[in-house]
Amino acid sequence: MPEVPTEILLHLHEFIGVNLYFYNLALDSRYNTICIESVDVHTDKLLQWLRDPVVASHVRRLVVRPMLNLHKPESFVNPSIWERIGTYVGGQTPPLSIERLIDALILVFPGLTNLTRFEVESWDMSPNYNLEPFFRSAWASFGRQLETISMAGRPETFRHLPMAATAVVGILVDSVAAFINSLAPHLRALKIWSWSALDLSALFNNLGHFPHLHDFHLRAPFNKALTDPTGLTRLLETNSSTLDTIELRLNPTGIAMNPNSEYLLGQWFLSHRANDSVFAGLKLLRMYPTTLSTGFDALIMYIERSANTLTTLAVKDRYLNLDEVNALITPVSHRGADEGLQALRLNVCVWNVELFDLLALKLPGLKSLSLYVGGSHPHRVATELLFAEMQTHSFASWKLRDIGVWQGGSEVPSSTMCLLAKCLPAVRTFWGNGHMLGEEKIYA
Repeated sequence: MPEVPTEILLHLHEFIGVNLYFYNLALDSRYNTICIESVDVHTDKLLQWLRDPVVASHVRRLVVRPMLNLHKPESFVNPSIWERIGTYVGGQTPPLSIERLIDALILVFPGLTNLTRFEVESWDMSPNYNLEPFFRSAWASFGRQLETISMAGRPETFRHLPMAATAVVGILVDSVAAFINSLAPHLRALKIWSWSALDLSALFNNLGHFPHLHDFHLRAPFNKALTDPTGLTRLLETNSSTLDTIELRLNPTGIAMNPNSEYLLGQWFLSHRANDSVFAGLKLLRMYPTTLSTGFDALIMYIERSANTLTTLAVKDRYLNLDEVNALITPVSHRGADEGLQALRLNVCVWNVELFDLLALKLPGLKSLSLYVGGSHPHRVATELLFAEMQTHSFASWKLRDIGVWQGGSEVPSSTMCLLAKCLPAVRTFWGNGHMLGEEKIYA
């Protein structure tokens, strides 16, 4: 077969049709994920291609992380005669800068009609660079269709994103609250955790009544997440007749133990004094009561309201002295050993024989005890003296079967736990493991 000259083949290919199916497959393969990392001529050419709506419609994931600190050495290549002519006729193309990169991306955004994942990393960008137009254009172009959003960088880079805040409120009200409310006839447990500065007030303000809600957990910084706590108050009040399990971890963030933030949380706790149905009839209560007297007084009030029903009590992140421990457990100490408090978790300033005497006397039916002790691990001699003194006290009638002790941020050694168990005859398990063997600890 005679060989066809290349010039003729190049002319003939213009008349050969392209299978649309394979054409789209090729575009999907090439443009499904676009990663913008370098600020150079290759990125510039790629963004020019993406201005074509047909090409842009095949992008599903866009990653923008310009690495401005990584400069590749320029390799000198002798320009061809055609490149020299193009430069002479069209003029020198200015080098791609971060400003031109952002402007070029903004031109591409409207064509990204099928984008579902949007990721931005701005570690190398100056905190003074204003990204607001960039994000505003992105949200207007494809914000409503996104399934995944990821933003990483210095916080000051994202300091002004008003459109994002507005969008989040809309999502909380129109999507999250609407979804939760749609489950109202059947919802039995609601758990909301947020470690960010996101204000959840709008979410709680739009939640309705849940006739079968038994279990409510909320972990969020009170001073950030609840600038208007009336919605949360209403949730607790309207569902008080069915709620029997409540966990509130509302530790404020910011300056450690900020008195003002703690004060506002303590006052909110005390605001339930006017409605004695709130926190009444609970079986389980876990909460951080602040370091202030107002929060502790509110905790005592809650325990008194559930004195006849409470079986599990966990007081988080506040270290208690012996008098405070006594104040906590006295309201539930009137019940029989088989129907009183079964599980107790406390942070205590010290562990000594007086503490164990008090717990054994007031809570004879306690089955599980978890102690988080302040300070560092005591000297071996001090530990031996503690257990020697405990041996002179009788705990034979105490029904405690499981115990776990933490001190200085870590678990007390198993050898120490075994010495403790010799003083507490009913103990059969450490750390919730179901046994007293080995170092594995799964107690929560």
